[in-house]
This record gives sequence, structure tokens and C-alpha cells, in this order.
Amino acid sequence: MVDYNLLRKIGEDIKKHLDVPLCIFDTEGNLIYGKEDFFEKKAGFLDLMVEYIEERDVYYIGEFTCYNIFYDNNPVFVIALKGKTEEEKKLILAISLIFRYFDENLSKEDYLINVLENRLPSSLLSYYAHRYKIDNTVSYNVAIVEVENEIEDAVKIVLNIFERKAVHVIKIGKKRFAVIFPSRYRENLVQLFKTMKDMIESEGYLKNVKIAGSFSSFPLEKLHVAYKEAEKALFFGEKLEGERGIYLYQDYIYSEILWGMDKEKAEEFLERVNIGEDLLKDEELMQTLNAFFRNNLNLSETSRDLYIHRNTLVYRLDKILKMSGLDARKFDEALLLKLAITLAKLYDISR
Repeated sequence: MVDYNLLRKIGEDIKKHLDVPLCIFDTEGNLIYGKEDFFEKKAGFLDLMVEYIEERDVYYIGEFTCYNIFYDNNPVFVIALKGKTEEEKKLILAISLIFRYFDENLSKEDYLINVLENRLPSSLLSYYAHRYKIDNTVSYNVAIVEVENEIEDAVKIVLNIFERKAVHVIKIGKKRFAVIFPSRYRENLVQLFKTMKDMIESEGYLKNVKIAGSFSSFPLEKLHVAYKEAEKALFFGEKLEGERGIYLYQDYIYSEILWGMDKEKAEEFLERVNIGEDLLKDEELMQTLNAFFRNNLNLSETSRDLYIHRNTLVYRLDKILKMSGLDARKFDEALLLKLAITLAKLYDISR
């Protein structure tokens, strides 16, 4: 049984984005959504003919473009847009895709995938949130977890870290899954991700676990923004700090801007700065610089982050100065180093 109240809510959501009248009818021609003054009764809407009900493709009645929605091979209702141009035809086909979610009876996992990919109107988003007891009054964070092996063990470990009712896990592929959790867990997001990574690697015997996310929290209807930022953090983090394994989008916003830079200009900049290919290939020094930048050029914080003595850090920074001609302890020179390393890794440029 189709919920007509839900149909009306969806119609209202869709109409906000249309410049033409939208109507929804049952198979007997009774108006479910829309205004009767949008059409003339003599056009036949209140007395639909059986031949139209059997059609599955776009068809026309009077001034309206129509499309029948079928569930289990049975006609259930009709959507109609005023106008008969190619534009109305494209619109009605696009709108018809929204209503297929009634028939598909989305599982919880499919629903959450559609939320992350921003494919649902707000009425359906709320409907399924209520159905699956997902609180849509709070904000959430999204993390993407990627492992080298199958993800089943990693998923079980992550579920045990959070309260079961608070966390939602969605499998994205054989080696990747998304974790949706309330914003109350993000007080120390980096530490949370480190805990997840350490437990997956130690208890699940998995290597090279990567976790990416956005520090920002979003309500359910905007969760696709957090998911997109997590995807970007994983992409840029793997390119720039592959050895770290934990990536926050806020650390790579500048990379997203540089990613649109013309490659020739990037090469010209690297030629002028010329930090040297030996430095770029030295994993230990690269790891040191990444940590130094991440800790705002603070020697003590960086030493703790890397688990090394302060004097060891100073020695490495001096070595970087000799190789590149730039002192990472000075802000302007650190900025040049950061830009040069980022561009070289983003565009795979060797100097």
C-alpha cells in the first residue's frame, strides 16, 4: 500500500526545484498531489483511460507529459508535468527515478549509501531514518576505512569501539567501508582514528590500514558533504603522506586548491625552488617534515609525535636545510618547502 502522505511530501520536495506544475494521480485519475487549476478537467485527468495505464513510457494527455509508476508490474500512480517539450520529457524521467525507492524497499545499508551519495529527497531521507531508528536530530561525522585485505574483521573491531546503536557501518567495496558516528565522538578525532587503526592492525592482524575523514560534523541530510570530504582526504593523504595512514580533510584543503593548478606552472615553481630529488626520496626526512608541518613547526610537539629526541629532530631539520637550502624552522621557508613537496607529489614531478 502506497503512503499517499509520503507521496505528497515528495511531490512538495520536487516542486521546489521545478518551474512547471507537477501533479500526481492514482490509477483512477484522482488527484494525490497538485492543484486542480493547473489543468482542465476536460483534458481527461479525472477519467484516465485504461490504455494509458498500461503504458510504461512517456505519453501525453492534453498539455501534460505523463509517466506511469509500476510496482510489482502493477500500475500504482501517475506523475504529470505541464508542458510537452523535450525538457519536460527529460524532467519526468528524472523524477520517476525518485519514486522507484518505494518499490525497492531500501535496506538500511542501501539507504545509508544513498544518504552518503545524496540521492534521496528529504522526505524519503526522514522516512527511512525513522524506519531504521536513526536519529536525524543530531550531527554526524564520516570516516572511510581502507584495508589491504577483506574488511569483515575490521568492521567487527570498529563496531566494538563505539556504542552499537550509535555507529553505522556501510561496506563500499571489498577493501573499504564507511563509518557514520555522532559528533560527540569527535572531541579528539585524530586520537579516535589512531585507536581504530591500532586496534584493526593489532587485533585483526591487518597491515597498512588507512582512515580518512572530515573534522566537521553534519546533519543527516548534509552527510554527503562529510563523505565527499573524507574521500578527498583519503585521495590527497595517500598522495602526500602515505606513510601516516590517518588523514583529515582540513589538513589538505590547500592541496585541493593546488590540484587545479596548471602542471607547467607547477614545474616552473619547482625549478625555481629546486629542493632536490634526494630529499623527496628520503622517506624518513619526508615523514619528519610532514609531522613538523602538522604540528605547526613546534619542535617539542613534533618530537613527541615521532617518538624521537628533540636533538634528533634538530639534526634532521639541519640535514633538510643542507639538501634543500630552506630552513623549515622559519615560516616563509617552511611555506616554500611545503608548497614544493606538495606540488612534486601531486603531479609526480621529479627534480
